[in-house]
Amino acid sequence: MKKKKTRRKLRKYVLPSILILLILITASIGVALYMYIEGNKSTTYYIGNNEPALEISDKDGNTISIYRGTSVEILNRTAKTDEKEYRIFKYNGKEYYIDEYYLKNTREECVYETGLITLRNYTSTKSYDSYEIASFYKANTTVNITGYHNLNEDGTIDYYQVDNNGYIPSKYLSDTYYETAYDSSVYRDTIFYSGGDPTLISYYPKEDIFFENNIMPDKVKALYINAEAVYRVDSYIELAKGSSINAFVVDIKDCYVDTQLAYESPVMRQYAPSTDNVVNSFENYQAAMKKIKDNGFYLIGRITAFKDDAFASDNPEEAILNSDGSLYHYGYVAWPSIYSRKVWEYDVALANEAIDNFGFDEIQFDYCRFPEYVDDYCNTHNTYNETPSQAITEFLRYATEQLHNKETYISADVFGEISGWDPNEYTAFVTSYGQFWCAISNVVDVISSMPYPDHFANYAYGISEPWANPGEIIYAWGRATRLAQDKTYDPAKCRTWIQAQYSDPYDVDYTPQFVKDQIDSLTRANINDGYLTWNAASNYNSYSRYIDIFE
Repeated sequence: MKKKKTRRKLRKYVLPSILILLILITASIGVALYMYIEGNKSTTYYIGNNEPALEISDKDGNTISIYRGTSVEILNRTAKTDEKEYRIFKYNGKEYYIDEYYLKNTREECVYETGLITLRNYTSTKSYDSYEIASFYKANTTVNITGYHNLNEDGTIDYYQVDNNGYIPSKYLSDTYYETAYDSSVYRDTIFYSGGDPTLISYYPKEDIFFENNIMPDKVKALYINAEAVYRVDSYIELAKGSSINAFVVDIKDCYVDTQLAYESPVMRQYAPSTDNVVNSFENYQAAMKKIKDNGFYLIGRITAFKDDAFASDNPEEAILNSDGSLYHYGYVAWPSIYSRKVWEYDVALANEAIDNFGFDEIQFDYCRFPEYVDDYCNTHNTYNETPSQAITEFLRYATEQLHNKETYISADVFGEISGWDPNEYTAFVTSYGQFWCAISNVVDVISSMPYPDHFANYAYGISEPWANPGEIIYAWGRATRLAQDKTYDPAKCRTWIQAQYSDPYDVDYTPQFVKDQIDSLTRANINDGYLTWNAASNYNSYSRYIDIFE
């Protein structure tokens, strides 16, 4: 009887306990399973950082780098190490820990930079792919990062937006400043006038440019065609075919007294609408340039940069002004200021238009300077407190960077005197109008000097009547130029203008032999990158006279 009672008690208390235990075990398994399932659920996030890559580690301290902008699946659980809580994600079969700070809901939020430092001078543009100028920054300037154009797959940025204004390539920005310019002190003994101390100019390493779809001849030999001569382009092409001429320089914008456009330009109407000396229709000019290109000639477009009476008249706030606010004239021409970013923009906009519509292989900027004389009392609108030589260098740097995007080469015309006056030693100097050989040659692809024999004074380089002795003067000039080129960091090609026209000042006929003497003297002086024939009238008969000596 007693045993039966004991069994009943066991059944009464043990069985419910077992049942409760089973329920608890089941519940625990359910909770664990739920926790496992929930803990392995994931949400997509993107890795952000103020650098291209982020280093993260697993629980054992093994590290990997992951590019910012990478999407990761963050597990719905956390881990604690060193009293700090981390989110977890799996990568290549391992779990890695990441601080919540580096996780963003969208890829656009992954760039954390707020302030960076400019590594070199840069003219910022209103958008990453625009020539329109926003501002100008000197090296070692802190800028606010307010956006960017593209976050690349490797976590790098192509262009940053700065100060809610313009864009600067990321390669010119850093979180710490370090020197990227060449040592300018090598020019500390260079003579300079009001054009500015050459040691204040920035000289940067220059990349060797080669465009597969635009091959520059090793030695360019070009005839110059002004805007009025474009109508007879067929004659010049046929003439050149029978010689070693392989290129043409053709006017786009010129200014003798009034500004002249070679064709009806929409860009000109935007920036200098009062320009009324327009020589060709857009269609006729386009057809002429196509003929040159179709016949296999290298095509160079010439633009007078800072001698532009129409632009100055239409934009007096960008022009050199007298103290009373009126336009300053030199040689009967009103000049834009070399400090004016609007005229920089106009010249590059015009070049862009010409490249897109007429296929120019190279843009050549002439009159990259102040007038030979500017009164001290003039207002030149020097917003960024630059010297003339700094401004000219920065204009050409801006133009070169912009137009290289079009796979187009850039050349600049300079006065012959700036390479120096002594053929036996380096004597290049900074001119008052802003040209310094070593700065300009460091920036552009081609520097084209204009050592016309009848522009030299008597006994220049010790030569009596240089206008009557073109071979001697060009050889002496060429030796000085070689020294200036050798003193230049990453020098441009040196392609020289030669005089191929009658000398009015001295009543000297420039015979074929005179022209040949100049060409031969360039070779003797080791100036071997070609020549451009200057004949202001583009006189066909003169060119016909010289054609057999081009070699």
